[in-house]
Amino acid sequence: MTSKAIDPIRVLIVDDEEDARYMIRTFLQAFPEFEVAGESDAADKALYDISLMQPELVFLDIQMPGKTGFELITALHQLNLRPAIIFITAHNQYVLKAIKEAAFDYLLKPLNKKEFSETLSRYLANRQQRLTETRLEQLLKNLQPPQKLRLNARKGYVMIHPHEIIYCQADWSYTELWLSKEKKEVVSMNIGKLEELLPETQFTRISRSILVNRAYIEKLDRKTRLVTLRKGEEVFTFKVVASKVGSV
Repeated sequence: MTSKAIDPIRVLIVDDEEDARYMIRTFLQAFPEFEVAGESDAADKALYDISLMQPELVFLDIQMPGKTGFELITALHQLNLRPAIIFITAHNQYVLKAIKEAAFDYLLKPLNKKEFSETLSRYLANRQQRLTETRLEQLLKNLQPPQKLRLNARKGYVMIHPHEIIYCQADWSYTELWLSKEKKEVVSMNIGKLEELLPETQFTRISRSILVNRAYIEKLDRKTRLVTLRKGEEVFTFKVVASKVGSV
């Protein structure tokens, strides 16, 4: 009596760079559990290929000509198609945080064989525990652009996007929102209350009086406890008084 052969895990590679697709194919050769069902070099083609081939796993580049990888997964979600996804990215920390918080895996470009093998091994180990639908919804939620906040000011109110704010500075029962070295808004709210309204994943309190937007952090010196923010040509430096410098 012969044992039944185990069907391989069907994989689709989606990346506009031919070299990246070749490297993924090459690295996958070390994993006989996987079978490359096809390749796509654009999101629209990938949507058709995923509908047709029904792969279990998709290696997905984020930044491609035309639609992005995130726009592709939105389209997949609308069609009730939910393959597992491993993102291929050279993207910024904000996007990586959104991916990690949604429990998706990712590989940074340029691709590294050791990291690739660790990611595939982790996928195989957790394969039965995948909750793709929940994670996809969480990822899309994390990627939603922040909405403008309506904040009371001395002579009315201001409407402002959190991403416009470089840092906030306490001024007794008021708070100064610094948008550049020459531009600030003063809101009728103490810094603690303001912190509760700002995205927790984006802003960090580094002292009793300073709240910084992590998107503008250029450098953190753990020895001197100095953090440097940059927006264009403007540079701001603050002393970190928070208990854990690593949390900045």
